[in-house]
Amino acid sequence: MSERIVIDFDDEKDKPKPEENRIVIDLDEEKKVIDIEKIEESREERILNSKINSYYCGGPDLSKYVETDIRFPEGIDHGFRKKFSTKIKDEFFNSILENNRFIILSSGNGSVYLIDRFTGKVQDKIFFEHENFEKTGLVYDNAIYLNSLKRIIKLSESDGEKIKSEDVYSSPKDFFIWSSINRYGSDLIFNEYSLSSRTAVLRIVNPDQENATGEFSFNIHSFVSDKVCIAEGSCYVLFDTNILVYDLEKRRGTEFLLDIKTDENSFIFYLNHRLYITSHLNELYYLDLPPVNFKFRNTGIKNNYINSVGGFGDNIFAGTLLGWKYYKASGLEIHGFEDEYENKIECISKNVLVVSKKNKIVFCNLNRFQEAESYVISSNERNEAVEIVSAILSNNEIFVLTKNGVLECFTNDKMNIHI
Repeated sequence: MSERIVIDFDDEKDKPKPEENRIVIDLDEEKKVIDIEKIEESREERILNSKINSYYCGGPDLSKYVETDIRFPEGIDHGFRKKFSTKIKDEFFNSILENNRFIILSSGNGSVYLIDRFTGKVQDKIFFEHENFEKTGLVYDNAIYLNSLKRIIKLSESDGEKIKSEDVYSSPKDFFIWSSINRYGSDLIFNEYSLSSRTAVLRIVNPDQENATGEFSFNIHSFVSDKVCIAEGSCYVLFDTNILVYDLEKRRGTEFLLDIKTDENSFIFYLNHRLYITSHLNELYYLDLPPVNFKFRNTGIKNNYINSVGGFGDNIFAGTLLGWKYYKASGLEIHGFEDEYENKIECISKNVLVVSKKNKIVFCNLNRFQEAESYVISSNERNEAVEIVSAILSNNEIFVLTKNGVLECFTNDKMNIHI
């Protein structure tokens, strides 16, 4: 049913009121609902028609930064809302992936779940016997590449047909795929490791070719990182007291001795022509690229413990045992949020920082640090512990996954009505 509001600008009550002196507002509730639905349909169509790439830690640089226009809904009239919540009875250790149709989850028990990204309904479940997925694959132009401990599997569809799987790569005997997958051009890049021979291999595989297109073997004494960082045409991997630098164009690798002690918990990422690493003492060091010599410099950033780190431009964010910190690349601390719980940086955009702490997800406004919204992710099972393992930013949505299989989606379009 339509209503009509007339606003008069004429003070003389008895004078006829010409149409041009009035603002007429028609309120048609049915028409408003249709318009909102059309906006939602248009957004979904845009995503369905797009080609999406999805990576562990946001991109090949491992910076956790995602290019998205999502904004924090400022003020008391707007907020985040939970769009859907889906419970999957399985166990997850790795990160969420996405393409234009699905949220992709791969479990430690060998199952892959393809979940409608708009409704949260499970569209397909594919089980791979004797496989478990502990590291994160990637999505390139909507094609899905997943890595178990021994195999890389491609999932794809064409013309609305059922999802099909095909083997892309299998590890040699005694070797395991040690890292999440990264990509350069059309090549998939990852670490393999043999516990028996204490040998690691940086492997480069083109999905369209039968054999590996490049590799570099190196001996391991104590550890090899499960993080493969790609920046400015080279691949970087920390191991023992060294860093491996592999030129992806020349197919040539070089080992450099570090004067900084690192360990299996050290982070490596790239920002703004700098390669960053954390030491075993939780100090952050950087190297300008391309390097004149391979000597890292101290940023002056140090915490008792860093559990996550990333950023964009000259902005660096670190998760700590007691909150999170925001620094400039110069080492200057801009903001620190103190908390009694450990905070972990999950993903970053120019406007929104997503932080997890156990079973709570927090959305922080990077334009107004005093503004944040938090939600507790709960399970339907009584006394079941809930721990967030991954969250990603995508368009105007944030997807959150827990270890015990709760997937929730949040959007920033909630309207708060005050009566």
